[in-house]
Amino acid sequence: MKKIIYSFACSVFFLLVSNVNASVIMTGTRIVFPSVSTEKIIQFKNPDSQPYVIQLQLTTADNTPDPSAPFVLVPPVFRMEPHTGQSVRLIANGTGRLPENKESVFYLNFTQLPALKATEQNRLVIAVTSRVKIFYRPDSLKGQVTDAYQSVNFSLNNGILTVHNPTGFYISIRKAVLKIGNESVVISESDMLSPQSTVQWRVPAKIKTLKDALLEMTMVNDYGTDYTKERYL
Repeated sequence: MKKIIYSFACSVFFLLVSNVNASVIMTGTRIVFPSVSTEKIIQFKNPDSQPYVIQLQLTTADNTPDPSAPFVLVPPVFRMEPHTGQSVRLIANGTGRLPENKESVFYLNFTQLPALKATEQNRLVIAVTSRVKIFYRPDSLKGQVTDAYQSVNFSLNNGILTVHNPTGFYISIRKAVLKIGNESVVISESDMLSPQSTVQWRVPAKIKTLKDALLEMTMVNDYGTDYTKERYL
């Protein structure tokens, strides 16, 4: 989950800064939406002693609004009182046009802003925006995302490791480490392999062959938990 912080000045005089830490919590760090479902319930919790106003928005990967996203959020804006929870419905709306042989990814931004009293209008407030991925998963995909790495193909040429993901799953990589002999080299961090696509990772020029090379990949499962797998290339 990524967080972006924006400042909004309510007045140029006598500004008081509110707590910058995000307080409202969304259950989970990613959303998997099966194609057989018509909606998904997203849970929010406010453990703080202060009320917040929450705004939800579907965006593209570059963080711009995505009006073409095939989902509707109900409600898109709401107020959360201290120590309360809130359920939000993520409703399918046009998912039938999405590919049936691979996952599609969308992004959900939720911005929290302290709810101010009338006497606090001259206060500088800090809006905190968090972003999570929504993976739309067709029912036609077989197997588990945690096994998809076994099907990934690798080839090395002139210091470039070409990585091909032939599966229909997005593979979220926390870290990829290439081990040859007594050497370990981090070749990728915070990456995501798209379905049926190819990327290139740079490796040290001294590595000329993948013979006896062991790749250790730390990835992220559907629940946002890291898991590590190794395979010889």
